[in-house]
Amino acid sequence: MSSQGEQKDLAAEFMSKVKITDYPDLGNRFEPKTSEPITRPLDSLDEVLLWQPDDQFNVANSPLATPTTPAEPRPMTLVCHDMKGGYIDDRFVQGVPISSAYRFYHWQYIDIFIYFSHHFVTIPPPCWTDAAHKNGTLMLGTVITEWQDGKKRCAEMYGSEAACKRFADKLVEIAKYYNFEGWLINIENPIPPEHMPQLLFFVQYLTKQMHQHIEGSKVIWYDSVIADGSLRWQDMLNDNNRIFFDASDAIFLNYTWNENKLASSVQNAGPRKHDVYVGVDIFGRNCFGGGGWNTNKAMEVIKRQGLSTAIFAPGWVMEKLGEADFVANQDKFWSLLDSYLYTHGVSSLPFVTNFCRGYGEFGFKCGNEVMKKAWCNLSSQQIVPTYGKEQFSDVEGASKKTVMQYVVSDAFNGGGCVEIHGGLAASQVTRCKLFATGISGSHPLLVSYTAKHGDNCKMCLYLSTPNKEILLWNTADDMKAGEQPMSTYGLRLSALVDHSTVPDSLKSSDPTIFSPLVGTCHKILQDASFGIDSSVVPTQGWVTRNYLVPESVLTAGAKITEIGLLCFSAAPVESYSVKIGEIKVVDPGSLRDQTQQVTDLSCQDVTWHPPIANVVDPHTVVSLCATLTWSYPAGLGDHFDIYCSGIERDPNQSRAVSKSDKLFVGRAHSHSFRVCHLLIPKIENEGQEDCIEFCVQPTTRAGFSAPLLDVSSCKVVYSK
Repeated sequence: MSSQGEQKDLAAEFMSKVKITDYPDLGNRFEPKTSEPITRPLDSLDEVLLWQPDDQFNVANSPLATPTTPAEPRPMTLVCHDMKGGYIDDRFVQGVPISSAYRFYHWQYIDIFIYFSHHFVTIPPPCWTDAAHKNGTLMLGTVITEWQDGKKRCAEMYGSEAACKRFADKLVEIAKYYNFEGWLINIENPIPPEHMPQLLFFVQYLTKQMHQHIEGSKVIWYDSVIADGSLRWQDMLNDNNRIFFDASDAIFLNYTWNENKLASSVQNAGPRKHDVYVGVDIFGRNCFGGGGWNTNKAMEVIKRQGLSTAIFAPGWVMEKLGEADFVANQDKFWSLLDSYLYTHGVSSLPFVTNFCRGYGEFGFKCGNEVMKKAWCNLSSQQIVPTYGKEQFSDVEGASKKTVMQYVVSDAFNGGGCVEIHGGLAASQVTRCKLFATGISGSHPLLVSYTAKHGDNCKMCLYLSTPNKEILLWNTADDMKAGEQPMSTYGLRLSALVDHSTVPDSLKSSDPTIFSPLVGTCHKILQDASFGIDSSVVPTQGWVTRNYLVPESVLTAGAKITEIGLLCFSAAPVESYSVKIGEIKVVDPGSLRDQTQQVTDLSCQDVTWHPPIANVVDPHTVVSLCATLTWSYPAGLGDHFDIYCSGIERDPNQSRAVSKSDKLFVGRAHSHSFRVCHLLIPKIENEGQEDCIEFCVQPTTRAGFSAPLLDVSSCKVVYSK
C-alpha cells in the first residue's frame, strides 16, 4: 500500500481557469440553479425511442435482496406511490437538506413498489429503487396514456407490430439500465378496435422480453381498457379484461369494487388469484371503506377473498395530515393494516444494516457527527426491522413497559438508530425481535453488532434457527479466545461460552453461546469497518462486538430465521436504555474486498460561480461546481464517501477549518458525484495558483471501508 504522501503524488490533476458565470448549464438532467443531478420522466414517444444509456447519476446501485420465502403461496401487496404528481424532493439524486421530505420505511409489508406519475414514462428515482431493493422489494415504473394526447400517442405506438416492438424494446432497455424490475401499463384512453391486436401483442411481447432480460420482472396491467378497445373500468377480473391478465403477470383492479365483484374475480382467476391486485385508494375516492383511517375495512374484505392488494397513494398520510406528526401518523396508518398484510424479511447475504431510514437531523459516521444539518436521501436507507413496538405488552413485574422506537438524535452510522427502553424485574429477560430472515450458508458467518447502553443492564444478540438458538455473548475469556483455531480468513473462530457463566434465565432454550473476538482479530475487523486505524476513533460510547461463527451452526440446510436482542439484569432495573446502531451478517470471504479502491477518478464539468449560500464575507470565496466520476467493480460497492482538502470552511458543519484538513463533503450511491457550489478561497492575483483535492472512499456491501490513507484522489489546480 502506498502512503498518503505517495498517493498525493499520484493524484490526477485537472487545470481550471476561474471564470465566474451565473449558473451551470448541463441540460435537463440537472437542476438549473444548483446543478444538482435530478431524475426526470420521459414525456414523449420520441424521448423514449431516442433514449440512450448515458445517465449514470440515476442508475440505482443496490442489487435486489432476496426476500424470505413464505411456507406456501400467499397474497401479495404492492404500493403504487402517487404523491403530488411525483418527482418532488425525491427527484434530487443526492438528497435534499431537509429531514421532513416524504419517506417510507414499512418495506416488510411490501412485495412490489410502483413509482407512479401522470408523465408518459415514469422512471423511478434511484433512491426509491435502492431502498426497495435493500429490503427485498421489486421496483416498477409506469407507462401511462391519457385523454386526447394519450389517444394520439397510442395510435403511434400500436399502429403496427414493428412500432410495438420498438417501444417495448426501449422499455426493457430503460428498466435494465436503471436497475428496476418492470412496468405498470395504464392505458386511460379508448383504443380503436383495429389497433387492439397490436396493443395485446405489445403487452405479451413486453412481458416476454422483460422476463428474458430481467430475472423476476413483472408487467402489470391496470384495469382500464377492455377487449373491444373501450375505456371501461371493470373493478373485477372478467371476460372483458381477461385477455390482458393472460398476457401479463398481473392485473391491478380499479378501486370502485364490491365484495361480490371480488368473489367473481377469485373464480375467474383460478390458480392465479394472487396475481389479482385489488386497488385501494387511500384518498377514498369512491373506494370501499372510504380510505384514510378506514383503509383497514377494505383490507379485511380483500384478505377474506384471498386476493392480493394494490395500495394506491399512501402518501395521503403526509399530503392530508401534514409534516408535523408524520412519523406517528405513518406508524399508526400501517399498524391499522398490520393484521391484513403479510410480512417478509431479507434472506440474502450480505445482511448489513445501520437502521437508517434515509433521513436525519445529523449525519453520523463511526459514532461521530460528520454533518450538523438535516438531510434526506432514501438511497441511504438500510434494511428496516420486520418487527416493531407492537410486539411488546405490559410485562408483569417490570417497572416500565418496554418501548421500541427509532431516534435521530444519535446513531452509529447514518441518520438514526433503534432504541429499546423500559424496566426489568429481577432476572427478567426482555426479548426484542428485530428481523425475520432466511439466511443460510455453507461457510462460517462473520457477525457483528454495535450497541450503546448503560451499566444497569446487559444485552446480547440472538440468532434463531429451527433447531437451536445462538447467543452472541458480550464478554470473552481472552485466554480461551486466543486458543481458538485460526480460520482461512485470517481470523480465529469465536470460542464457545461455558453455560456456568451465563445467567439461569438465559439457559431455558439450551442455546449455543459464542464469545466475541478479541485482540488482533477484533482490531482487524474494526479497522476494516472504519477504513482507518480504529484505535484513534472516539466512538462516543458505541461498542462493536465481532464474531466468527463456524459453519456447523447451519448444518443440514438450517437457516437463521430471526435476529433480535435480549436485554436482562440480575437485579431489578427501574429504567434502562439500549441503542442498537448496526448489525452485520456476512460471508467472511468478503473481507478480502475491503482494500479495493476506486480507479479512473476524474473531475469534469468544472465551473465557477458567485456563492449562493449565505456566507459572512462573500467577496472572499467563489463557488465551485464539478462532476467526479470513477470506476469500481459492479455489485461490490454500497456507497462512496467524498472528501476534500484545500478549503477553509466545512461544508457540512459550518465551521472554519485548515486547508490541510480532509473534510467529508457528501456520499454517492453510484459511480459519480456532483460537487454543488462548494465554497473555495478566492484568488486575488492574476497568475496565482491554488488547488483543492478530492478523494473517494468506497464502502462495500458487506460494510467494509477501503483504507482512507490509500484512497484514489484527484486535484483541481485553479488560477485566475
